[in-house]
Amino acid sequence: MDYRESTMNLGITDKLLCPCCGSQQHSVKSVITYAFYFFEYLPIFPVKRETRVQCLQCQHPANSASDRKLIFSDLSLAFFNKLRLLSTFTGSVLIIILLSYYFSDEQQKNRQSQAYIDAPKVNDFYYLDYRKVTGDKHPQNNYRIAKIVDITGGTVSLTYGNYFYPMKNALNNGLRFGHSTNFDYFEKKRQHFSYAELDKLFQQGFIYRVVRPDFNMIGRNKAVYMIDGNPVSSTTEAKKAWRYIPGKRQNTQGMAYLKANYIADRFEQAFVLLQQSAELGYAPGQTNLAELYLTGIEGSRDIENAAHWLFQAALQGYQPAIEKYRVICQLEETCEIEDFYRALNEAGTSYQIN
Repeated sequence: MDYRESTMNLGITDKLLCPCCGSQQHSVKSVITYAFYFFEYLPIFPVKRETRVQCLQCQHPANSASDRKLIFSDLSLAFFNKLRLLSTFTGSVLIIILLSYYFSDEQQKNRQSQAYIDAPKVNDFYYLDYRKVTGDKHPQNNYRIAKIVDITGGTVSLTYGNYFYPMKNALNNGLRFGHSTNFDYFEKKRQHFSYAELDKLFQQGFIYRVVRPDFNMIGRNKAVYMIDGNPVSSTTEAKKAWRYIPGKRQNTQGMAYLKANYIADRFEQAFVLLQQSAELGYAPGQTNLAELYLTGIEGSRDIENAAHWLFQAALQGYQPAIEKYRVICQLEETCEIEDFYRALNEAGTSYQIN
């Protein structure tokens, strides 16, 4: 903190009468004292203003409140003084503008994050603040990234990054420099949460930001997920070579209906198409039909039918179906996961357990 004084000569006034010599010639000066931190030499905030009026004939000061009021009734002097005073607020004005922009931007990000929490999608990135659950006991393990890898009914599956960051900027820089594109960046183990649990973690500040990456094409048939123009996933094949697969067309059409919000009976039409796809033995169609049963297409969830179609898809080695079956099996007390693995082994299914 530093203190400075700025003295301005406001000219001469003849509106006062000196009590000592009767002269009406008085010099007027304004002294502004302000305190500031160094911000490119800009003063931050003035703390005191004093007006000095002195007789030119006998040097007698005339600094009563009535004298100053009379002096500043002159609009030209008052206007000049206010402009000069305003210049001492330059640093303060800039700081207020910057803070206003920062907080408005943070509020926008918070509202967007809340919207993503309410309607999560696969590949959403969650920024985690471990200080909210562990305090500052491990200052190098403050921040971490998680990513949604699956949504089964009302259960969201996350994988956590293997790396911790000491500061938010380090986390942001990690994404910018492509840390998450490494094949071993995320853990294999999945953590399961309900929508309500995720919302609670967001309200507590443990999840402090949610970002939905953009899916961008790079090259003729390659695509990558990006955040702020930076790749956050490895490149994938955007479109596979077409060949006829029974049930694939019905699955594609059914998923298109689910996304068509302007169609009143979209769920009914999607259900018919996905059921056709599932009955033709198309594993993604069977998995998507199971999702409709889990979300309650007729007002209530049908776990039994969902488990049936997930099991059929899992027997084909369709890994998303295997992961979803494991999720619902954890939620059902009567489900024995070992029986599920035994059935896969007996069918000769190739699969992975994360």
